[in-house]
Amino acid sequence: MLRFSLIIAAFIVFAFNSFANEPAHFYLAEEPTIRIGLATDARSVAISTADSQLTAISPQEPVKYLAVSKITALARAYRPPEVEVFNFEIAGIQTREEAEQIAKDAKEAVGENTLILPDTTANTWRVRIGDSRPTPEEAADFKATLSEKGFDAAQIVTEKKLQPSADALALSQKKSAIPNLVQPTASILDPNLREVVVSGADFTANFTSLKPVAFGSTNERAVPVSVNGKKYRGRIEVFVNNRGSLTVVNVVKMEDYLRGVVPNELGFPSLEAQKAQAVAARTYAVRNIGQFATQGFDMLPTTRSQVYKGFSSEAAMGTRAVDETRGVVATYAGKPIIAYYTSTCGGRTENGENIFEEKESGPYLRGVECSLEGQQHFEPFLVKSSRELPKIEKEAFVEMTRQAAFLAVNNFQIATPRFSDDWFESSPSETELRTWMSQISARLGQTFPAQVNSETAKPANFAQILGTLLYGADYADTMLSASDVNYNLPVADIEKIPINQRANVAILLRDGWLSLMPDASLRPDKSMSRARILSIILRLADKKKWLPALQTGTAKQSEFGKLILQSGKTTRTLNLRPDVFLFRQFGDAAFQVKETALVGGEPVLFHTDAAGNVDYLEVRPTTNVTTAEKMSPLAFWNVSLSPGAVQSRLSRFVRGIGNLIDVNVKRRGFSRRAIELEIIGSNGVKTLKGGKIRSALRLKEQLFVLNKRYGVNGSVIGYTFTGRGWGHGVGMCQYGAYGMAKMGVKYDRIIKHYYSGVDLTKAY
Repeated sequence: MLRFSLIIAAFIVFAFNSFANEPAHFYLAEEPTIRIGLATDARSVAISTADSQLTAISPQEPVKYLAVSKITALARAYRPPEVEVFNFEIAGIQTREEAEQIAKDAKEAVGENTLILPDTTANTWRVRIGDSRPTPEEAADFKATLSEKGFDAAQIVTEKKLQPSADALALSQKKSAIPNLVQPTASILDPNLREVVVSGADFTANFTSLKPVAFGSTNERAVPVSVNGKKYRGRIEVFVNNRGSLTVVNVVKMEDYLRGVVPNELGFPSLEAQKAQAVAARTYAVRNIGQFATQGFDMLPTTRSQVYKGFSSEAAMGTRAVDETRGVVATYAGKPIIAYYTSTCGGRTENGENIFEEKESGPYLRGVECSLEGQQHFEPFLVKSSRELPKIEKEAFVEMTRQAAFLAVNNFQIATPRFSDDWFESSPSETELRTWMSQISARLGQTFPAQVNSETAKPANFAQILGTLLYGADYADTMLSASDVNYNLPVADIEKIPINQRANVAILLRDGWLSLMPDASLRPDKSMSRARILSIILRLADKKKWLPALQTGTAKQSEFGKLILQSGKTTRTLNLRPDVFLFRQFGDAAFQVKETALVGGEPVLFHTDAAGNVDYLEVRPTTNVTTAEKMSPLAFWNVSLSPGAVQSRLSRFVRGIGNLIDVNVKRRGFSRRAIELEIIGSNGVKTLKGGKIRSALRLKEQLFVLNKRYGVNGSVIGYTFTGRGWGHGVGMCQYGAYGMAKMGVKYDRIIKHYYSGVDLTKAY
């Protein structure tokens, strides 16, 4: 029953050895067959097909066409068939001497052996003449011969006996270690021998076998076979294992096997990521053919090998990924690599030997960052602006830049291609003043003040016009007494303010529309800077609610320079204007930038123009991870355990701890994973290394930091493991492969990123 696995295993070894002198290439003469152990302890199994009938094949036997589309197989103790045989005896002989003489005469007469038997019931003797005859016709012919030879007393004696098959005798002989030179007989039949019993609706489908039986459709590559209702390509082989139960094996070609692996190992909607998974899975399978040969198969359908769910789980993209990488494996020095892969690497993978035994590692299993190098990693996610960057050195103008940009997208004319200290500190031109005052008057529902000119930038003149627009003509002069004016104008340079303008200045200062200089002066004879006037406009806009609130959202990973917003389960995509005002927050301040990356999870503030395009975008950095595996739900995790729970878990892997006193991370690997634990107990100090750390502590990963809580007596009363990732952390990161594929990275580059120094080889 292991013949198929051994042939393939030998074939792979041959391929390795054949090309030992050509390390740059690996070659297989044909597509390998893979044997997947679907079940190893089944009592019975139902096998069916949508085809017209099932076929059954056993080693060294012709194909059986079963004339049914469904059968049931089970294991039972071997039952050799019972047959009738016909013997020839002369009974009632009184003495042994007489029996011996008859036996001698009969042997000479017919030329066949004879046998003397006692008859204890009658206290006489019997002589059996010749060999048994299998049919009544042959028995009658031989009896006639005996009569002709003078032995009329011979009678036909019918006997029922068990007749084991040649296969049963051969298996029994093998188990009992009887030399092959000894002719096997029924006496060596193993009483523990078990057989496969096949039953179906037609007589052709009812048989037993001591050999493995492989069931398939008449068109194996096109029509799957179902095992207990679950469909698989190829054939389904059943045989009785050493425990007396059934082992069920899917015997399938490599590429068909991969169609049932890729969607289950990496089902993300990215062709390049799935192609990378196809290459990794194919390489892993080729490397591990014969892994469970002693059990009659190569691979398990679980994470112990690779997750395989057969035809029922196949998907269009996964099939395309397999087809477009047909026969491609990752090799190092001319041999398929140990293609480990992990779900979520936590931002960095680890050197293989730090997690696995040395024999399970290789020079290509090097720890790498789960990202492209430097800023190259963020290029696919950049949003950009054609606007010139500000030339700002004074901190006060950083926020003013953002505010002026927001005024600009809300139809306040800002006539500069580039914000700078000089621009903010300079006085506005007459054109700018007229424009701004026109916009203010329009929003206040007033007529445009005709007296706007270059002198309007002086505080008292500006106050005269703004006071009229806000309160009406002569309002301040009428409603404020001289005492009121003086009370609201405690400024150092009041004498420089013309008397007829003091009332408007006083009421604007009182109501917060106008502000003083840092030294509490107004400097009425000096024109105000753009920054000072823009501050007044911003106060007006804020208090009068002239400007709409910025829209808010959470960005998804940017694609093609667009802003993609996530809202629940829906997304919204917005185009950015080429000249968008683009800001990124650093600390508490937002700075204008030429470009910024949207990797997903960034809170954003934005404004759109009349056409719905974004003309102002403010990005706050995400607190999420930025590596390629950032989409994994297990990028971060946290587990708290009591000292008792930690001791209980560690004790399964480390004997003789005694009472646990403390646990420390003694050594970390390339990725900062814990690769050696120091365990302090009442019996001394123990260590635990490699991947056993994750297994022992039952953590999702061993990329973690360990924090402790201490009691009043200084002893540890709690351990908290805060970590990243899920899996062993070696080889290709599946979420990382998906993230890179979304960045436009092709499958071959993904493979070579995670497996250092490998080649991609077309093996068949």
